[in-house]
Amino acid sequence: MLAISCHYKKRKDLSSFIIATYDDVKDWDPSTAFSLEVLPMSNIYETLLWLDASKDDHVFHPVLALSYTRSDDGLFWTFKLRENVLFHDGSNFDAEVVKYVIERNQTFSQGPSYIWSSVDSVIVDNRFQVTFKLYEPAPLDRIVSSQYGAWMYSKNLKNVKPESLRNGYASGTGPYMFKKWRRNSEIRLEKFSEYWAGWNSKNHFETIIIKTVSEASTRMQMIESGLIDYAVLIPNQLTEKLKKNKSLRVSYFPSWINHFYLLNTKKHPTDNIWVRRAISSAFDRKTIDKYVYENQSTEAKGLVPSSFPLFTPPDNMPTFNLGEAKKYLDRSNLNKDIAVDISYVSTSEEYRLTAMMLFNNLRKIDVTLKQRPGLWSVNWEKAKRLDTAPNIISMAWWPTYASQSDWFFGLYKTENSPLFNLSYYSNSVVDSLMIVAWKKESIAPEDSKKHYKELQEILLDDCVVIPAVDLKTQSISRYDIKGLSPNPAYTTILVHKLQRDQ
Repeated sequence: MLAISCHYKKRKDLSSFIIATYDDVKDWDPSTAFSLEVLPMSNIYETLLWLDASKDDHVFHPVLALSYTRSDDGLFWTFKLRENVLFHDGSNFDAEVVKYVIERNQTFSQGPSYIWSSVDSVIVDNRFQVTFKLYEPAPLDRIVSSQYGAWMYSKNLKNVKPESLRNGYASGTGPYMFKKWRRNSEIRLEKFSEYWAGWNSKNHFETIIIKTVSEASTRMQMIESGLIDYAVLIPNQLTEKLKKNKSLRVSYFPSWINHFYLLNTKKHPTDNIWVRRAISSAFDRKTIDKYVYENQSTEAKGLVPSSFPLFTPPDNMPTFNLGEAKKYLDRSNLNKDIAVDISYVSTSEEYRLTAMMLFNNLRKIDVTLKQRPGLWSVNWEKAKRLDTAPNIISMAWWPTYASQSDWFFGLYKTENSPLFNLSYYSNSVVDSLMIVAWKKESIAPEDSKKHYKELQEILLDDCVVIPAVDLKTQSISRYDIKGLSPNPAYTTILVHKLQRDQ
């Protein structure tokens, strides 16, 4: 742990925006990066459109595309592109770049590449206009505004050696350029002077520094002392002290993030549906929402955040009932020495307290719960191999783009080698239904809504997942930081929009 003074000492370098987060990036390829990379990449790269979901009426703002049109059948989408845009390596953004990026992204079978599965071809109409021809209707405006897999990057990426990419490389059109990465320590981005949108504010930030600090208590001390400007994921139990600090601003915003627990359907004893149902019935969601998360969440009403477009709550949400849990266990026909393990992110106090609650409840029905906390990156790697996977794993999910399909494709679609389907679940009906629901989003939204409800009910009936809470986005910053605003469609901070009061 860092030794930090409890007193705020004004930093000499006020032109840097310094963030402390809990884990590092793992992938510098903008086409396949699919986790915490969104924080640096959203400041380096840009998409064609940007979705503002901060109000009830969602609005798409032009970024690298100035405007777009869609054919009546939803199969052709034409985008007029912004001119005079440079990449950080000095090359130009144009229609050929868009074609290159989409076609390259489609070659991958990992990460967010699936978002382009409906694209048949990208046609270059002229230097600054492209038309997407789709195999089938899809909400392409939402797809091109995705926070994963939709970044526009320089064609020169094809000349970058894999080793160089693994060691940190980026060339986007965004306001900040990649400068340096010290693995598991620090990412440094610097102002791109030729940024097309300009630099109007006198108090803008010249540099972004993203520090990896795994201990939440250390991140809290750093924000208190003024060593950083923004702290990510401070446990609720520690924020009460921060709220009393007049040099800090603690806020909570609506989000499209939820916490839940996946149950391994292939590993003993959770390969037995009655054991899974017993565990689900021992999960006290109301108590967790009220006493563990407090003002940071609302109780989950389904498998997707209840504020999400086209959401309808399922009719079969599980309820806490230890009597029912015991009956389910009796139906499992297993012996009395039942033990399961749970993997959760050790940097989260909420996960730890939830695991303790489940431990105590399962003990009352003679089930032993072994707790295996660890960093998300470590937990994830173990969970992707059945021989090291846990029976239960904590999950936080935020959408790749603004579609419920993201939860279903990402978490429950049949996978031979799991990426996020860490329940090892496979159901051909679910696989087909999620495709139908997705196709109908843009042309028959009410039908899509019904299908998404049906998907939730099948997954709950098969007891693949235990919903916990819908999160609010926590924002903890120094009080002199201005411009932070909520947008549930993205889990990031756009530093170009911020400034420091001086």
